[in-house]
Amino acid sequence: MTKTLTLGAALALMATTASAQTPIYGSWPPASDYLNTDTLPEAFAMISEATGGSLEWELIAGGQLADGRGTLAAVTDDLMQGGLQIPVYTPEAMPNLTLLYSIVVPGDDPMAAAAAAAETIFLNCPECLEEARENNVLPLGGFASASYRLMCTEPPASLADRAGRRIRATGGYGEMATLGGGTPMSVTLTEAVGLLQRGGLDCLMATREWLQTYGYGEYAKYVTDLPLGNAAPAVGFLINHDLFTGLSADEQAALLHASAFITAKHTIGNYVLRDQESFENQQEVNGVELVEPADDLRAMVEGFADHDRARLIEVGTRLGVSDPEALIETYLAAVDRWRPVSAELGTDIEAWTQRLWDEVFAQVDPSSL
Repeated sequence: MTKTLTLGAALALMATTASAQTPIYGSWPPASDYLNTDTLPEAFAMISEATGGSLEWELIAGGQLADGRGTLAAVTDDLMQGGLQIPVYTPEAMPNLTLLYSIVVPGDDPMAAAAAAAETIFLNCPECLEEARENNVLPLGGFASASYRLMCTEPPASLADRAGRRIRATGGYGEMATLGGGTPMSVTLTEAVGLLQRGGLDCLMATREWLQTYGYGEYAKYVTDLPLGNAAPAVGFLINHDLFTGLSADEQAALLHASAFITAKHTIGNYVLRDQESFENQQEVNGVELVEPADDLRAMVEGFADHDRARLIEVGTRLGVSDPEALIETYLAAVDRWRPVSAELGTDIEAWTQRLWDEVFAQVDPSSL
């Protein structure tokens, strides 16, 4: 009897294994990036457990399958089934997401921005989901980066110090660079490394975590002590839409749960906790220094959101967003609603995952996606 049960269990396991899907996630950040070492492995383990092993994601890191600009097309065409998408790298493909990502949210509360972006996309922006379907993708796992800082090869304390400098800046940060007299360059995170090495960049608007992960700290050793604001969503779990619609209800729910987790885990783990740890590491290892901002630079950053509103509306209109002003207002109102939640939950990833599930993803009908 024991042998019969053992054989039956083995046959059941073989059947489960044989029917398991193994979608591929192609990640263009380096293998050492927190997304690849912590966030995705934990998320994929959660999906495997929740689906009884019927979904076993495979992670291939370091841009082996697609770079930052090519990820959307690769997922659309099913060359890989998941990836990390930065909307402004391919702005015409998904205009509404591009507009959202172009908004620089004042202050330094990445979880409020990340949660607000998720709420906006999945509950209040049918056009966001429609344009995703047109690209055969689903924009899950959106996260927010830490507030960008200005980091340069020479001390950038004042606006005069920035005049004429070539600054890596995307989305709304590009306008901020221009307003400060710099020349914005919309290059990817990995492209920026070589440009810094060759002198093609003078500064970056970037998170402090990237000083370590991308090696910026070897060259950009002067970091202005002034948060520039948050941007969201970087789409951490962009998946192929055909894959999603072909899954069972339980498997779809597992992916939506994982989306809530990725939003919380990557925003907090990488861009709150590790952001500070990485900066301290680079101060010790590479001699990175803090630079006190001059009053004119501080005033420019504090007034930027009001200044940038007209440009954002113009950008949205040019991209084809039906009502850019309404989308901006909806998103910023959501940010304000999530700020008290951020103060309440702090850096509790489990609590944030549950709150995002309860208030956003549990409200979504998977068949509507």
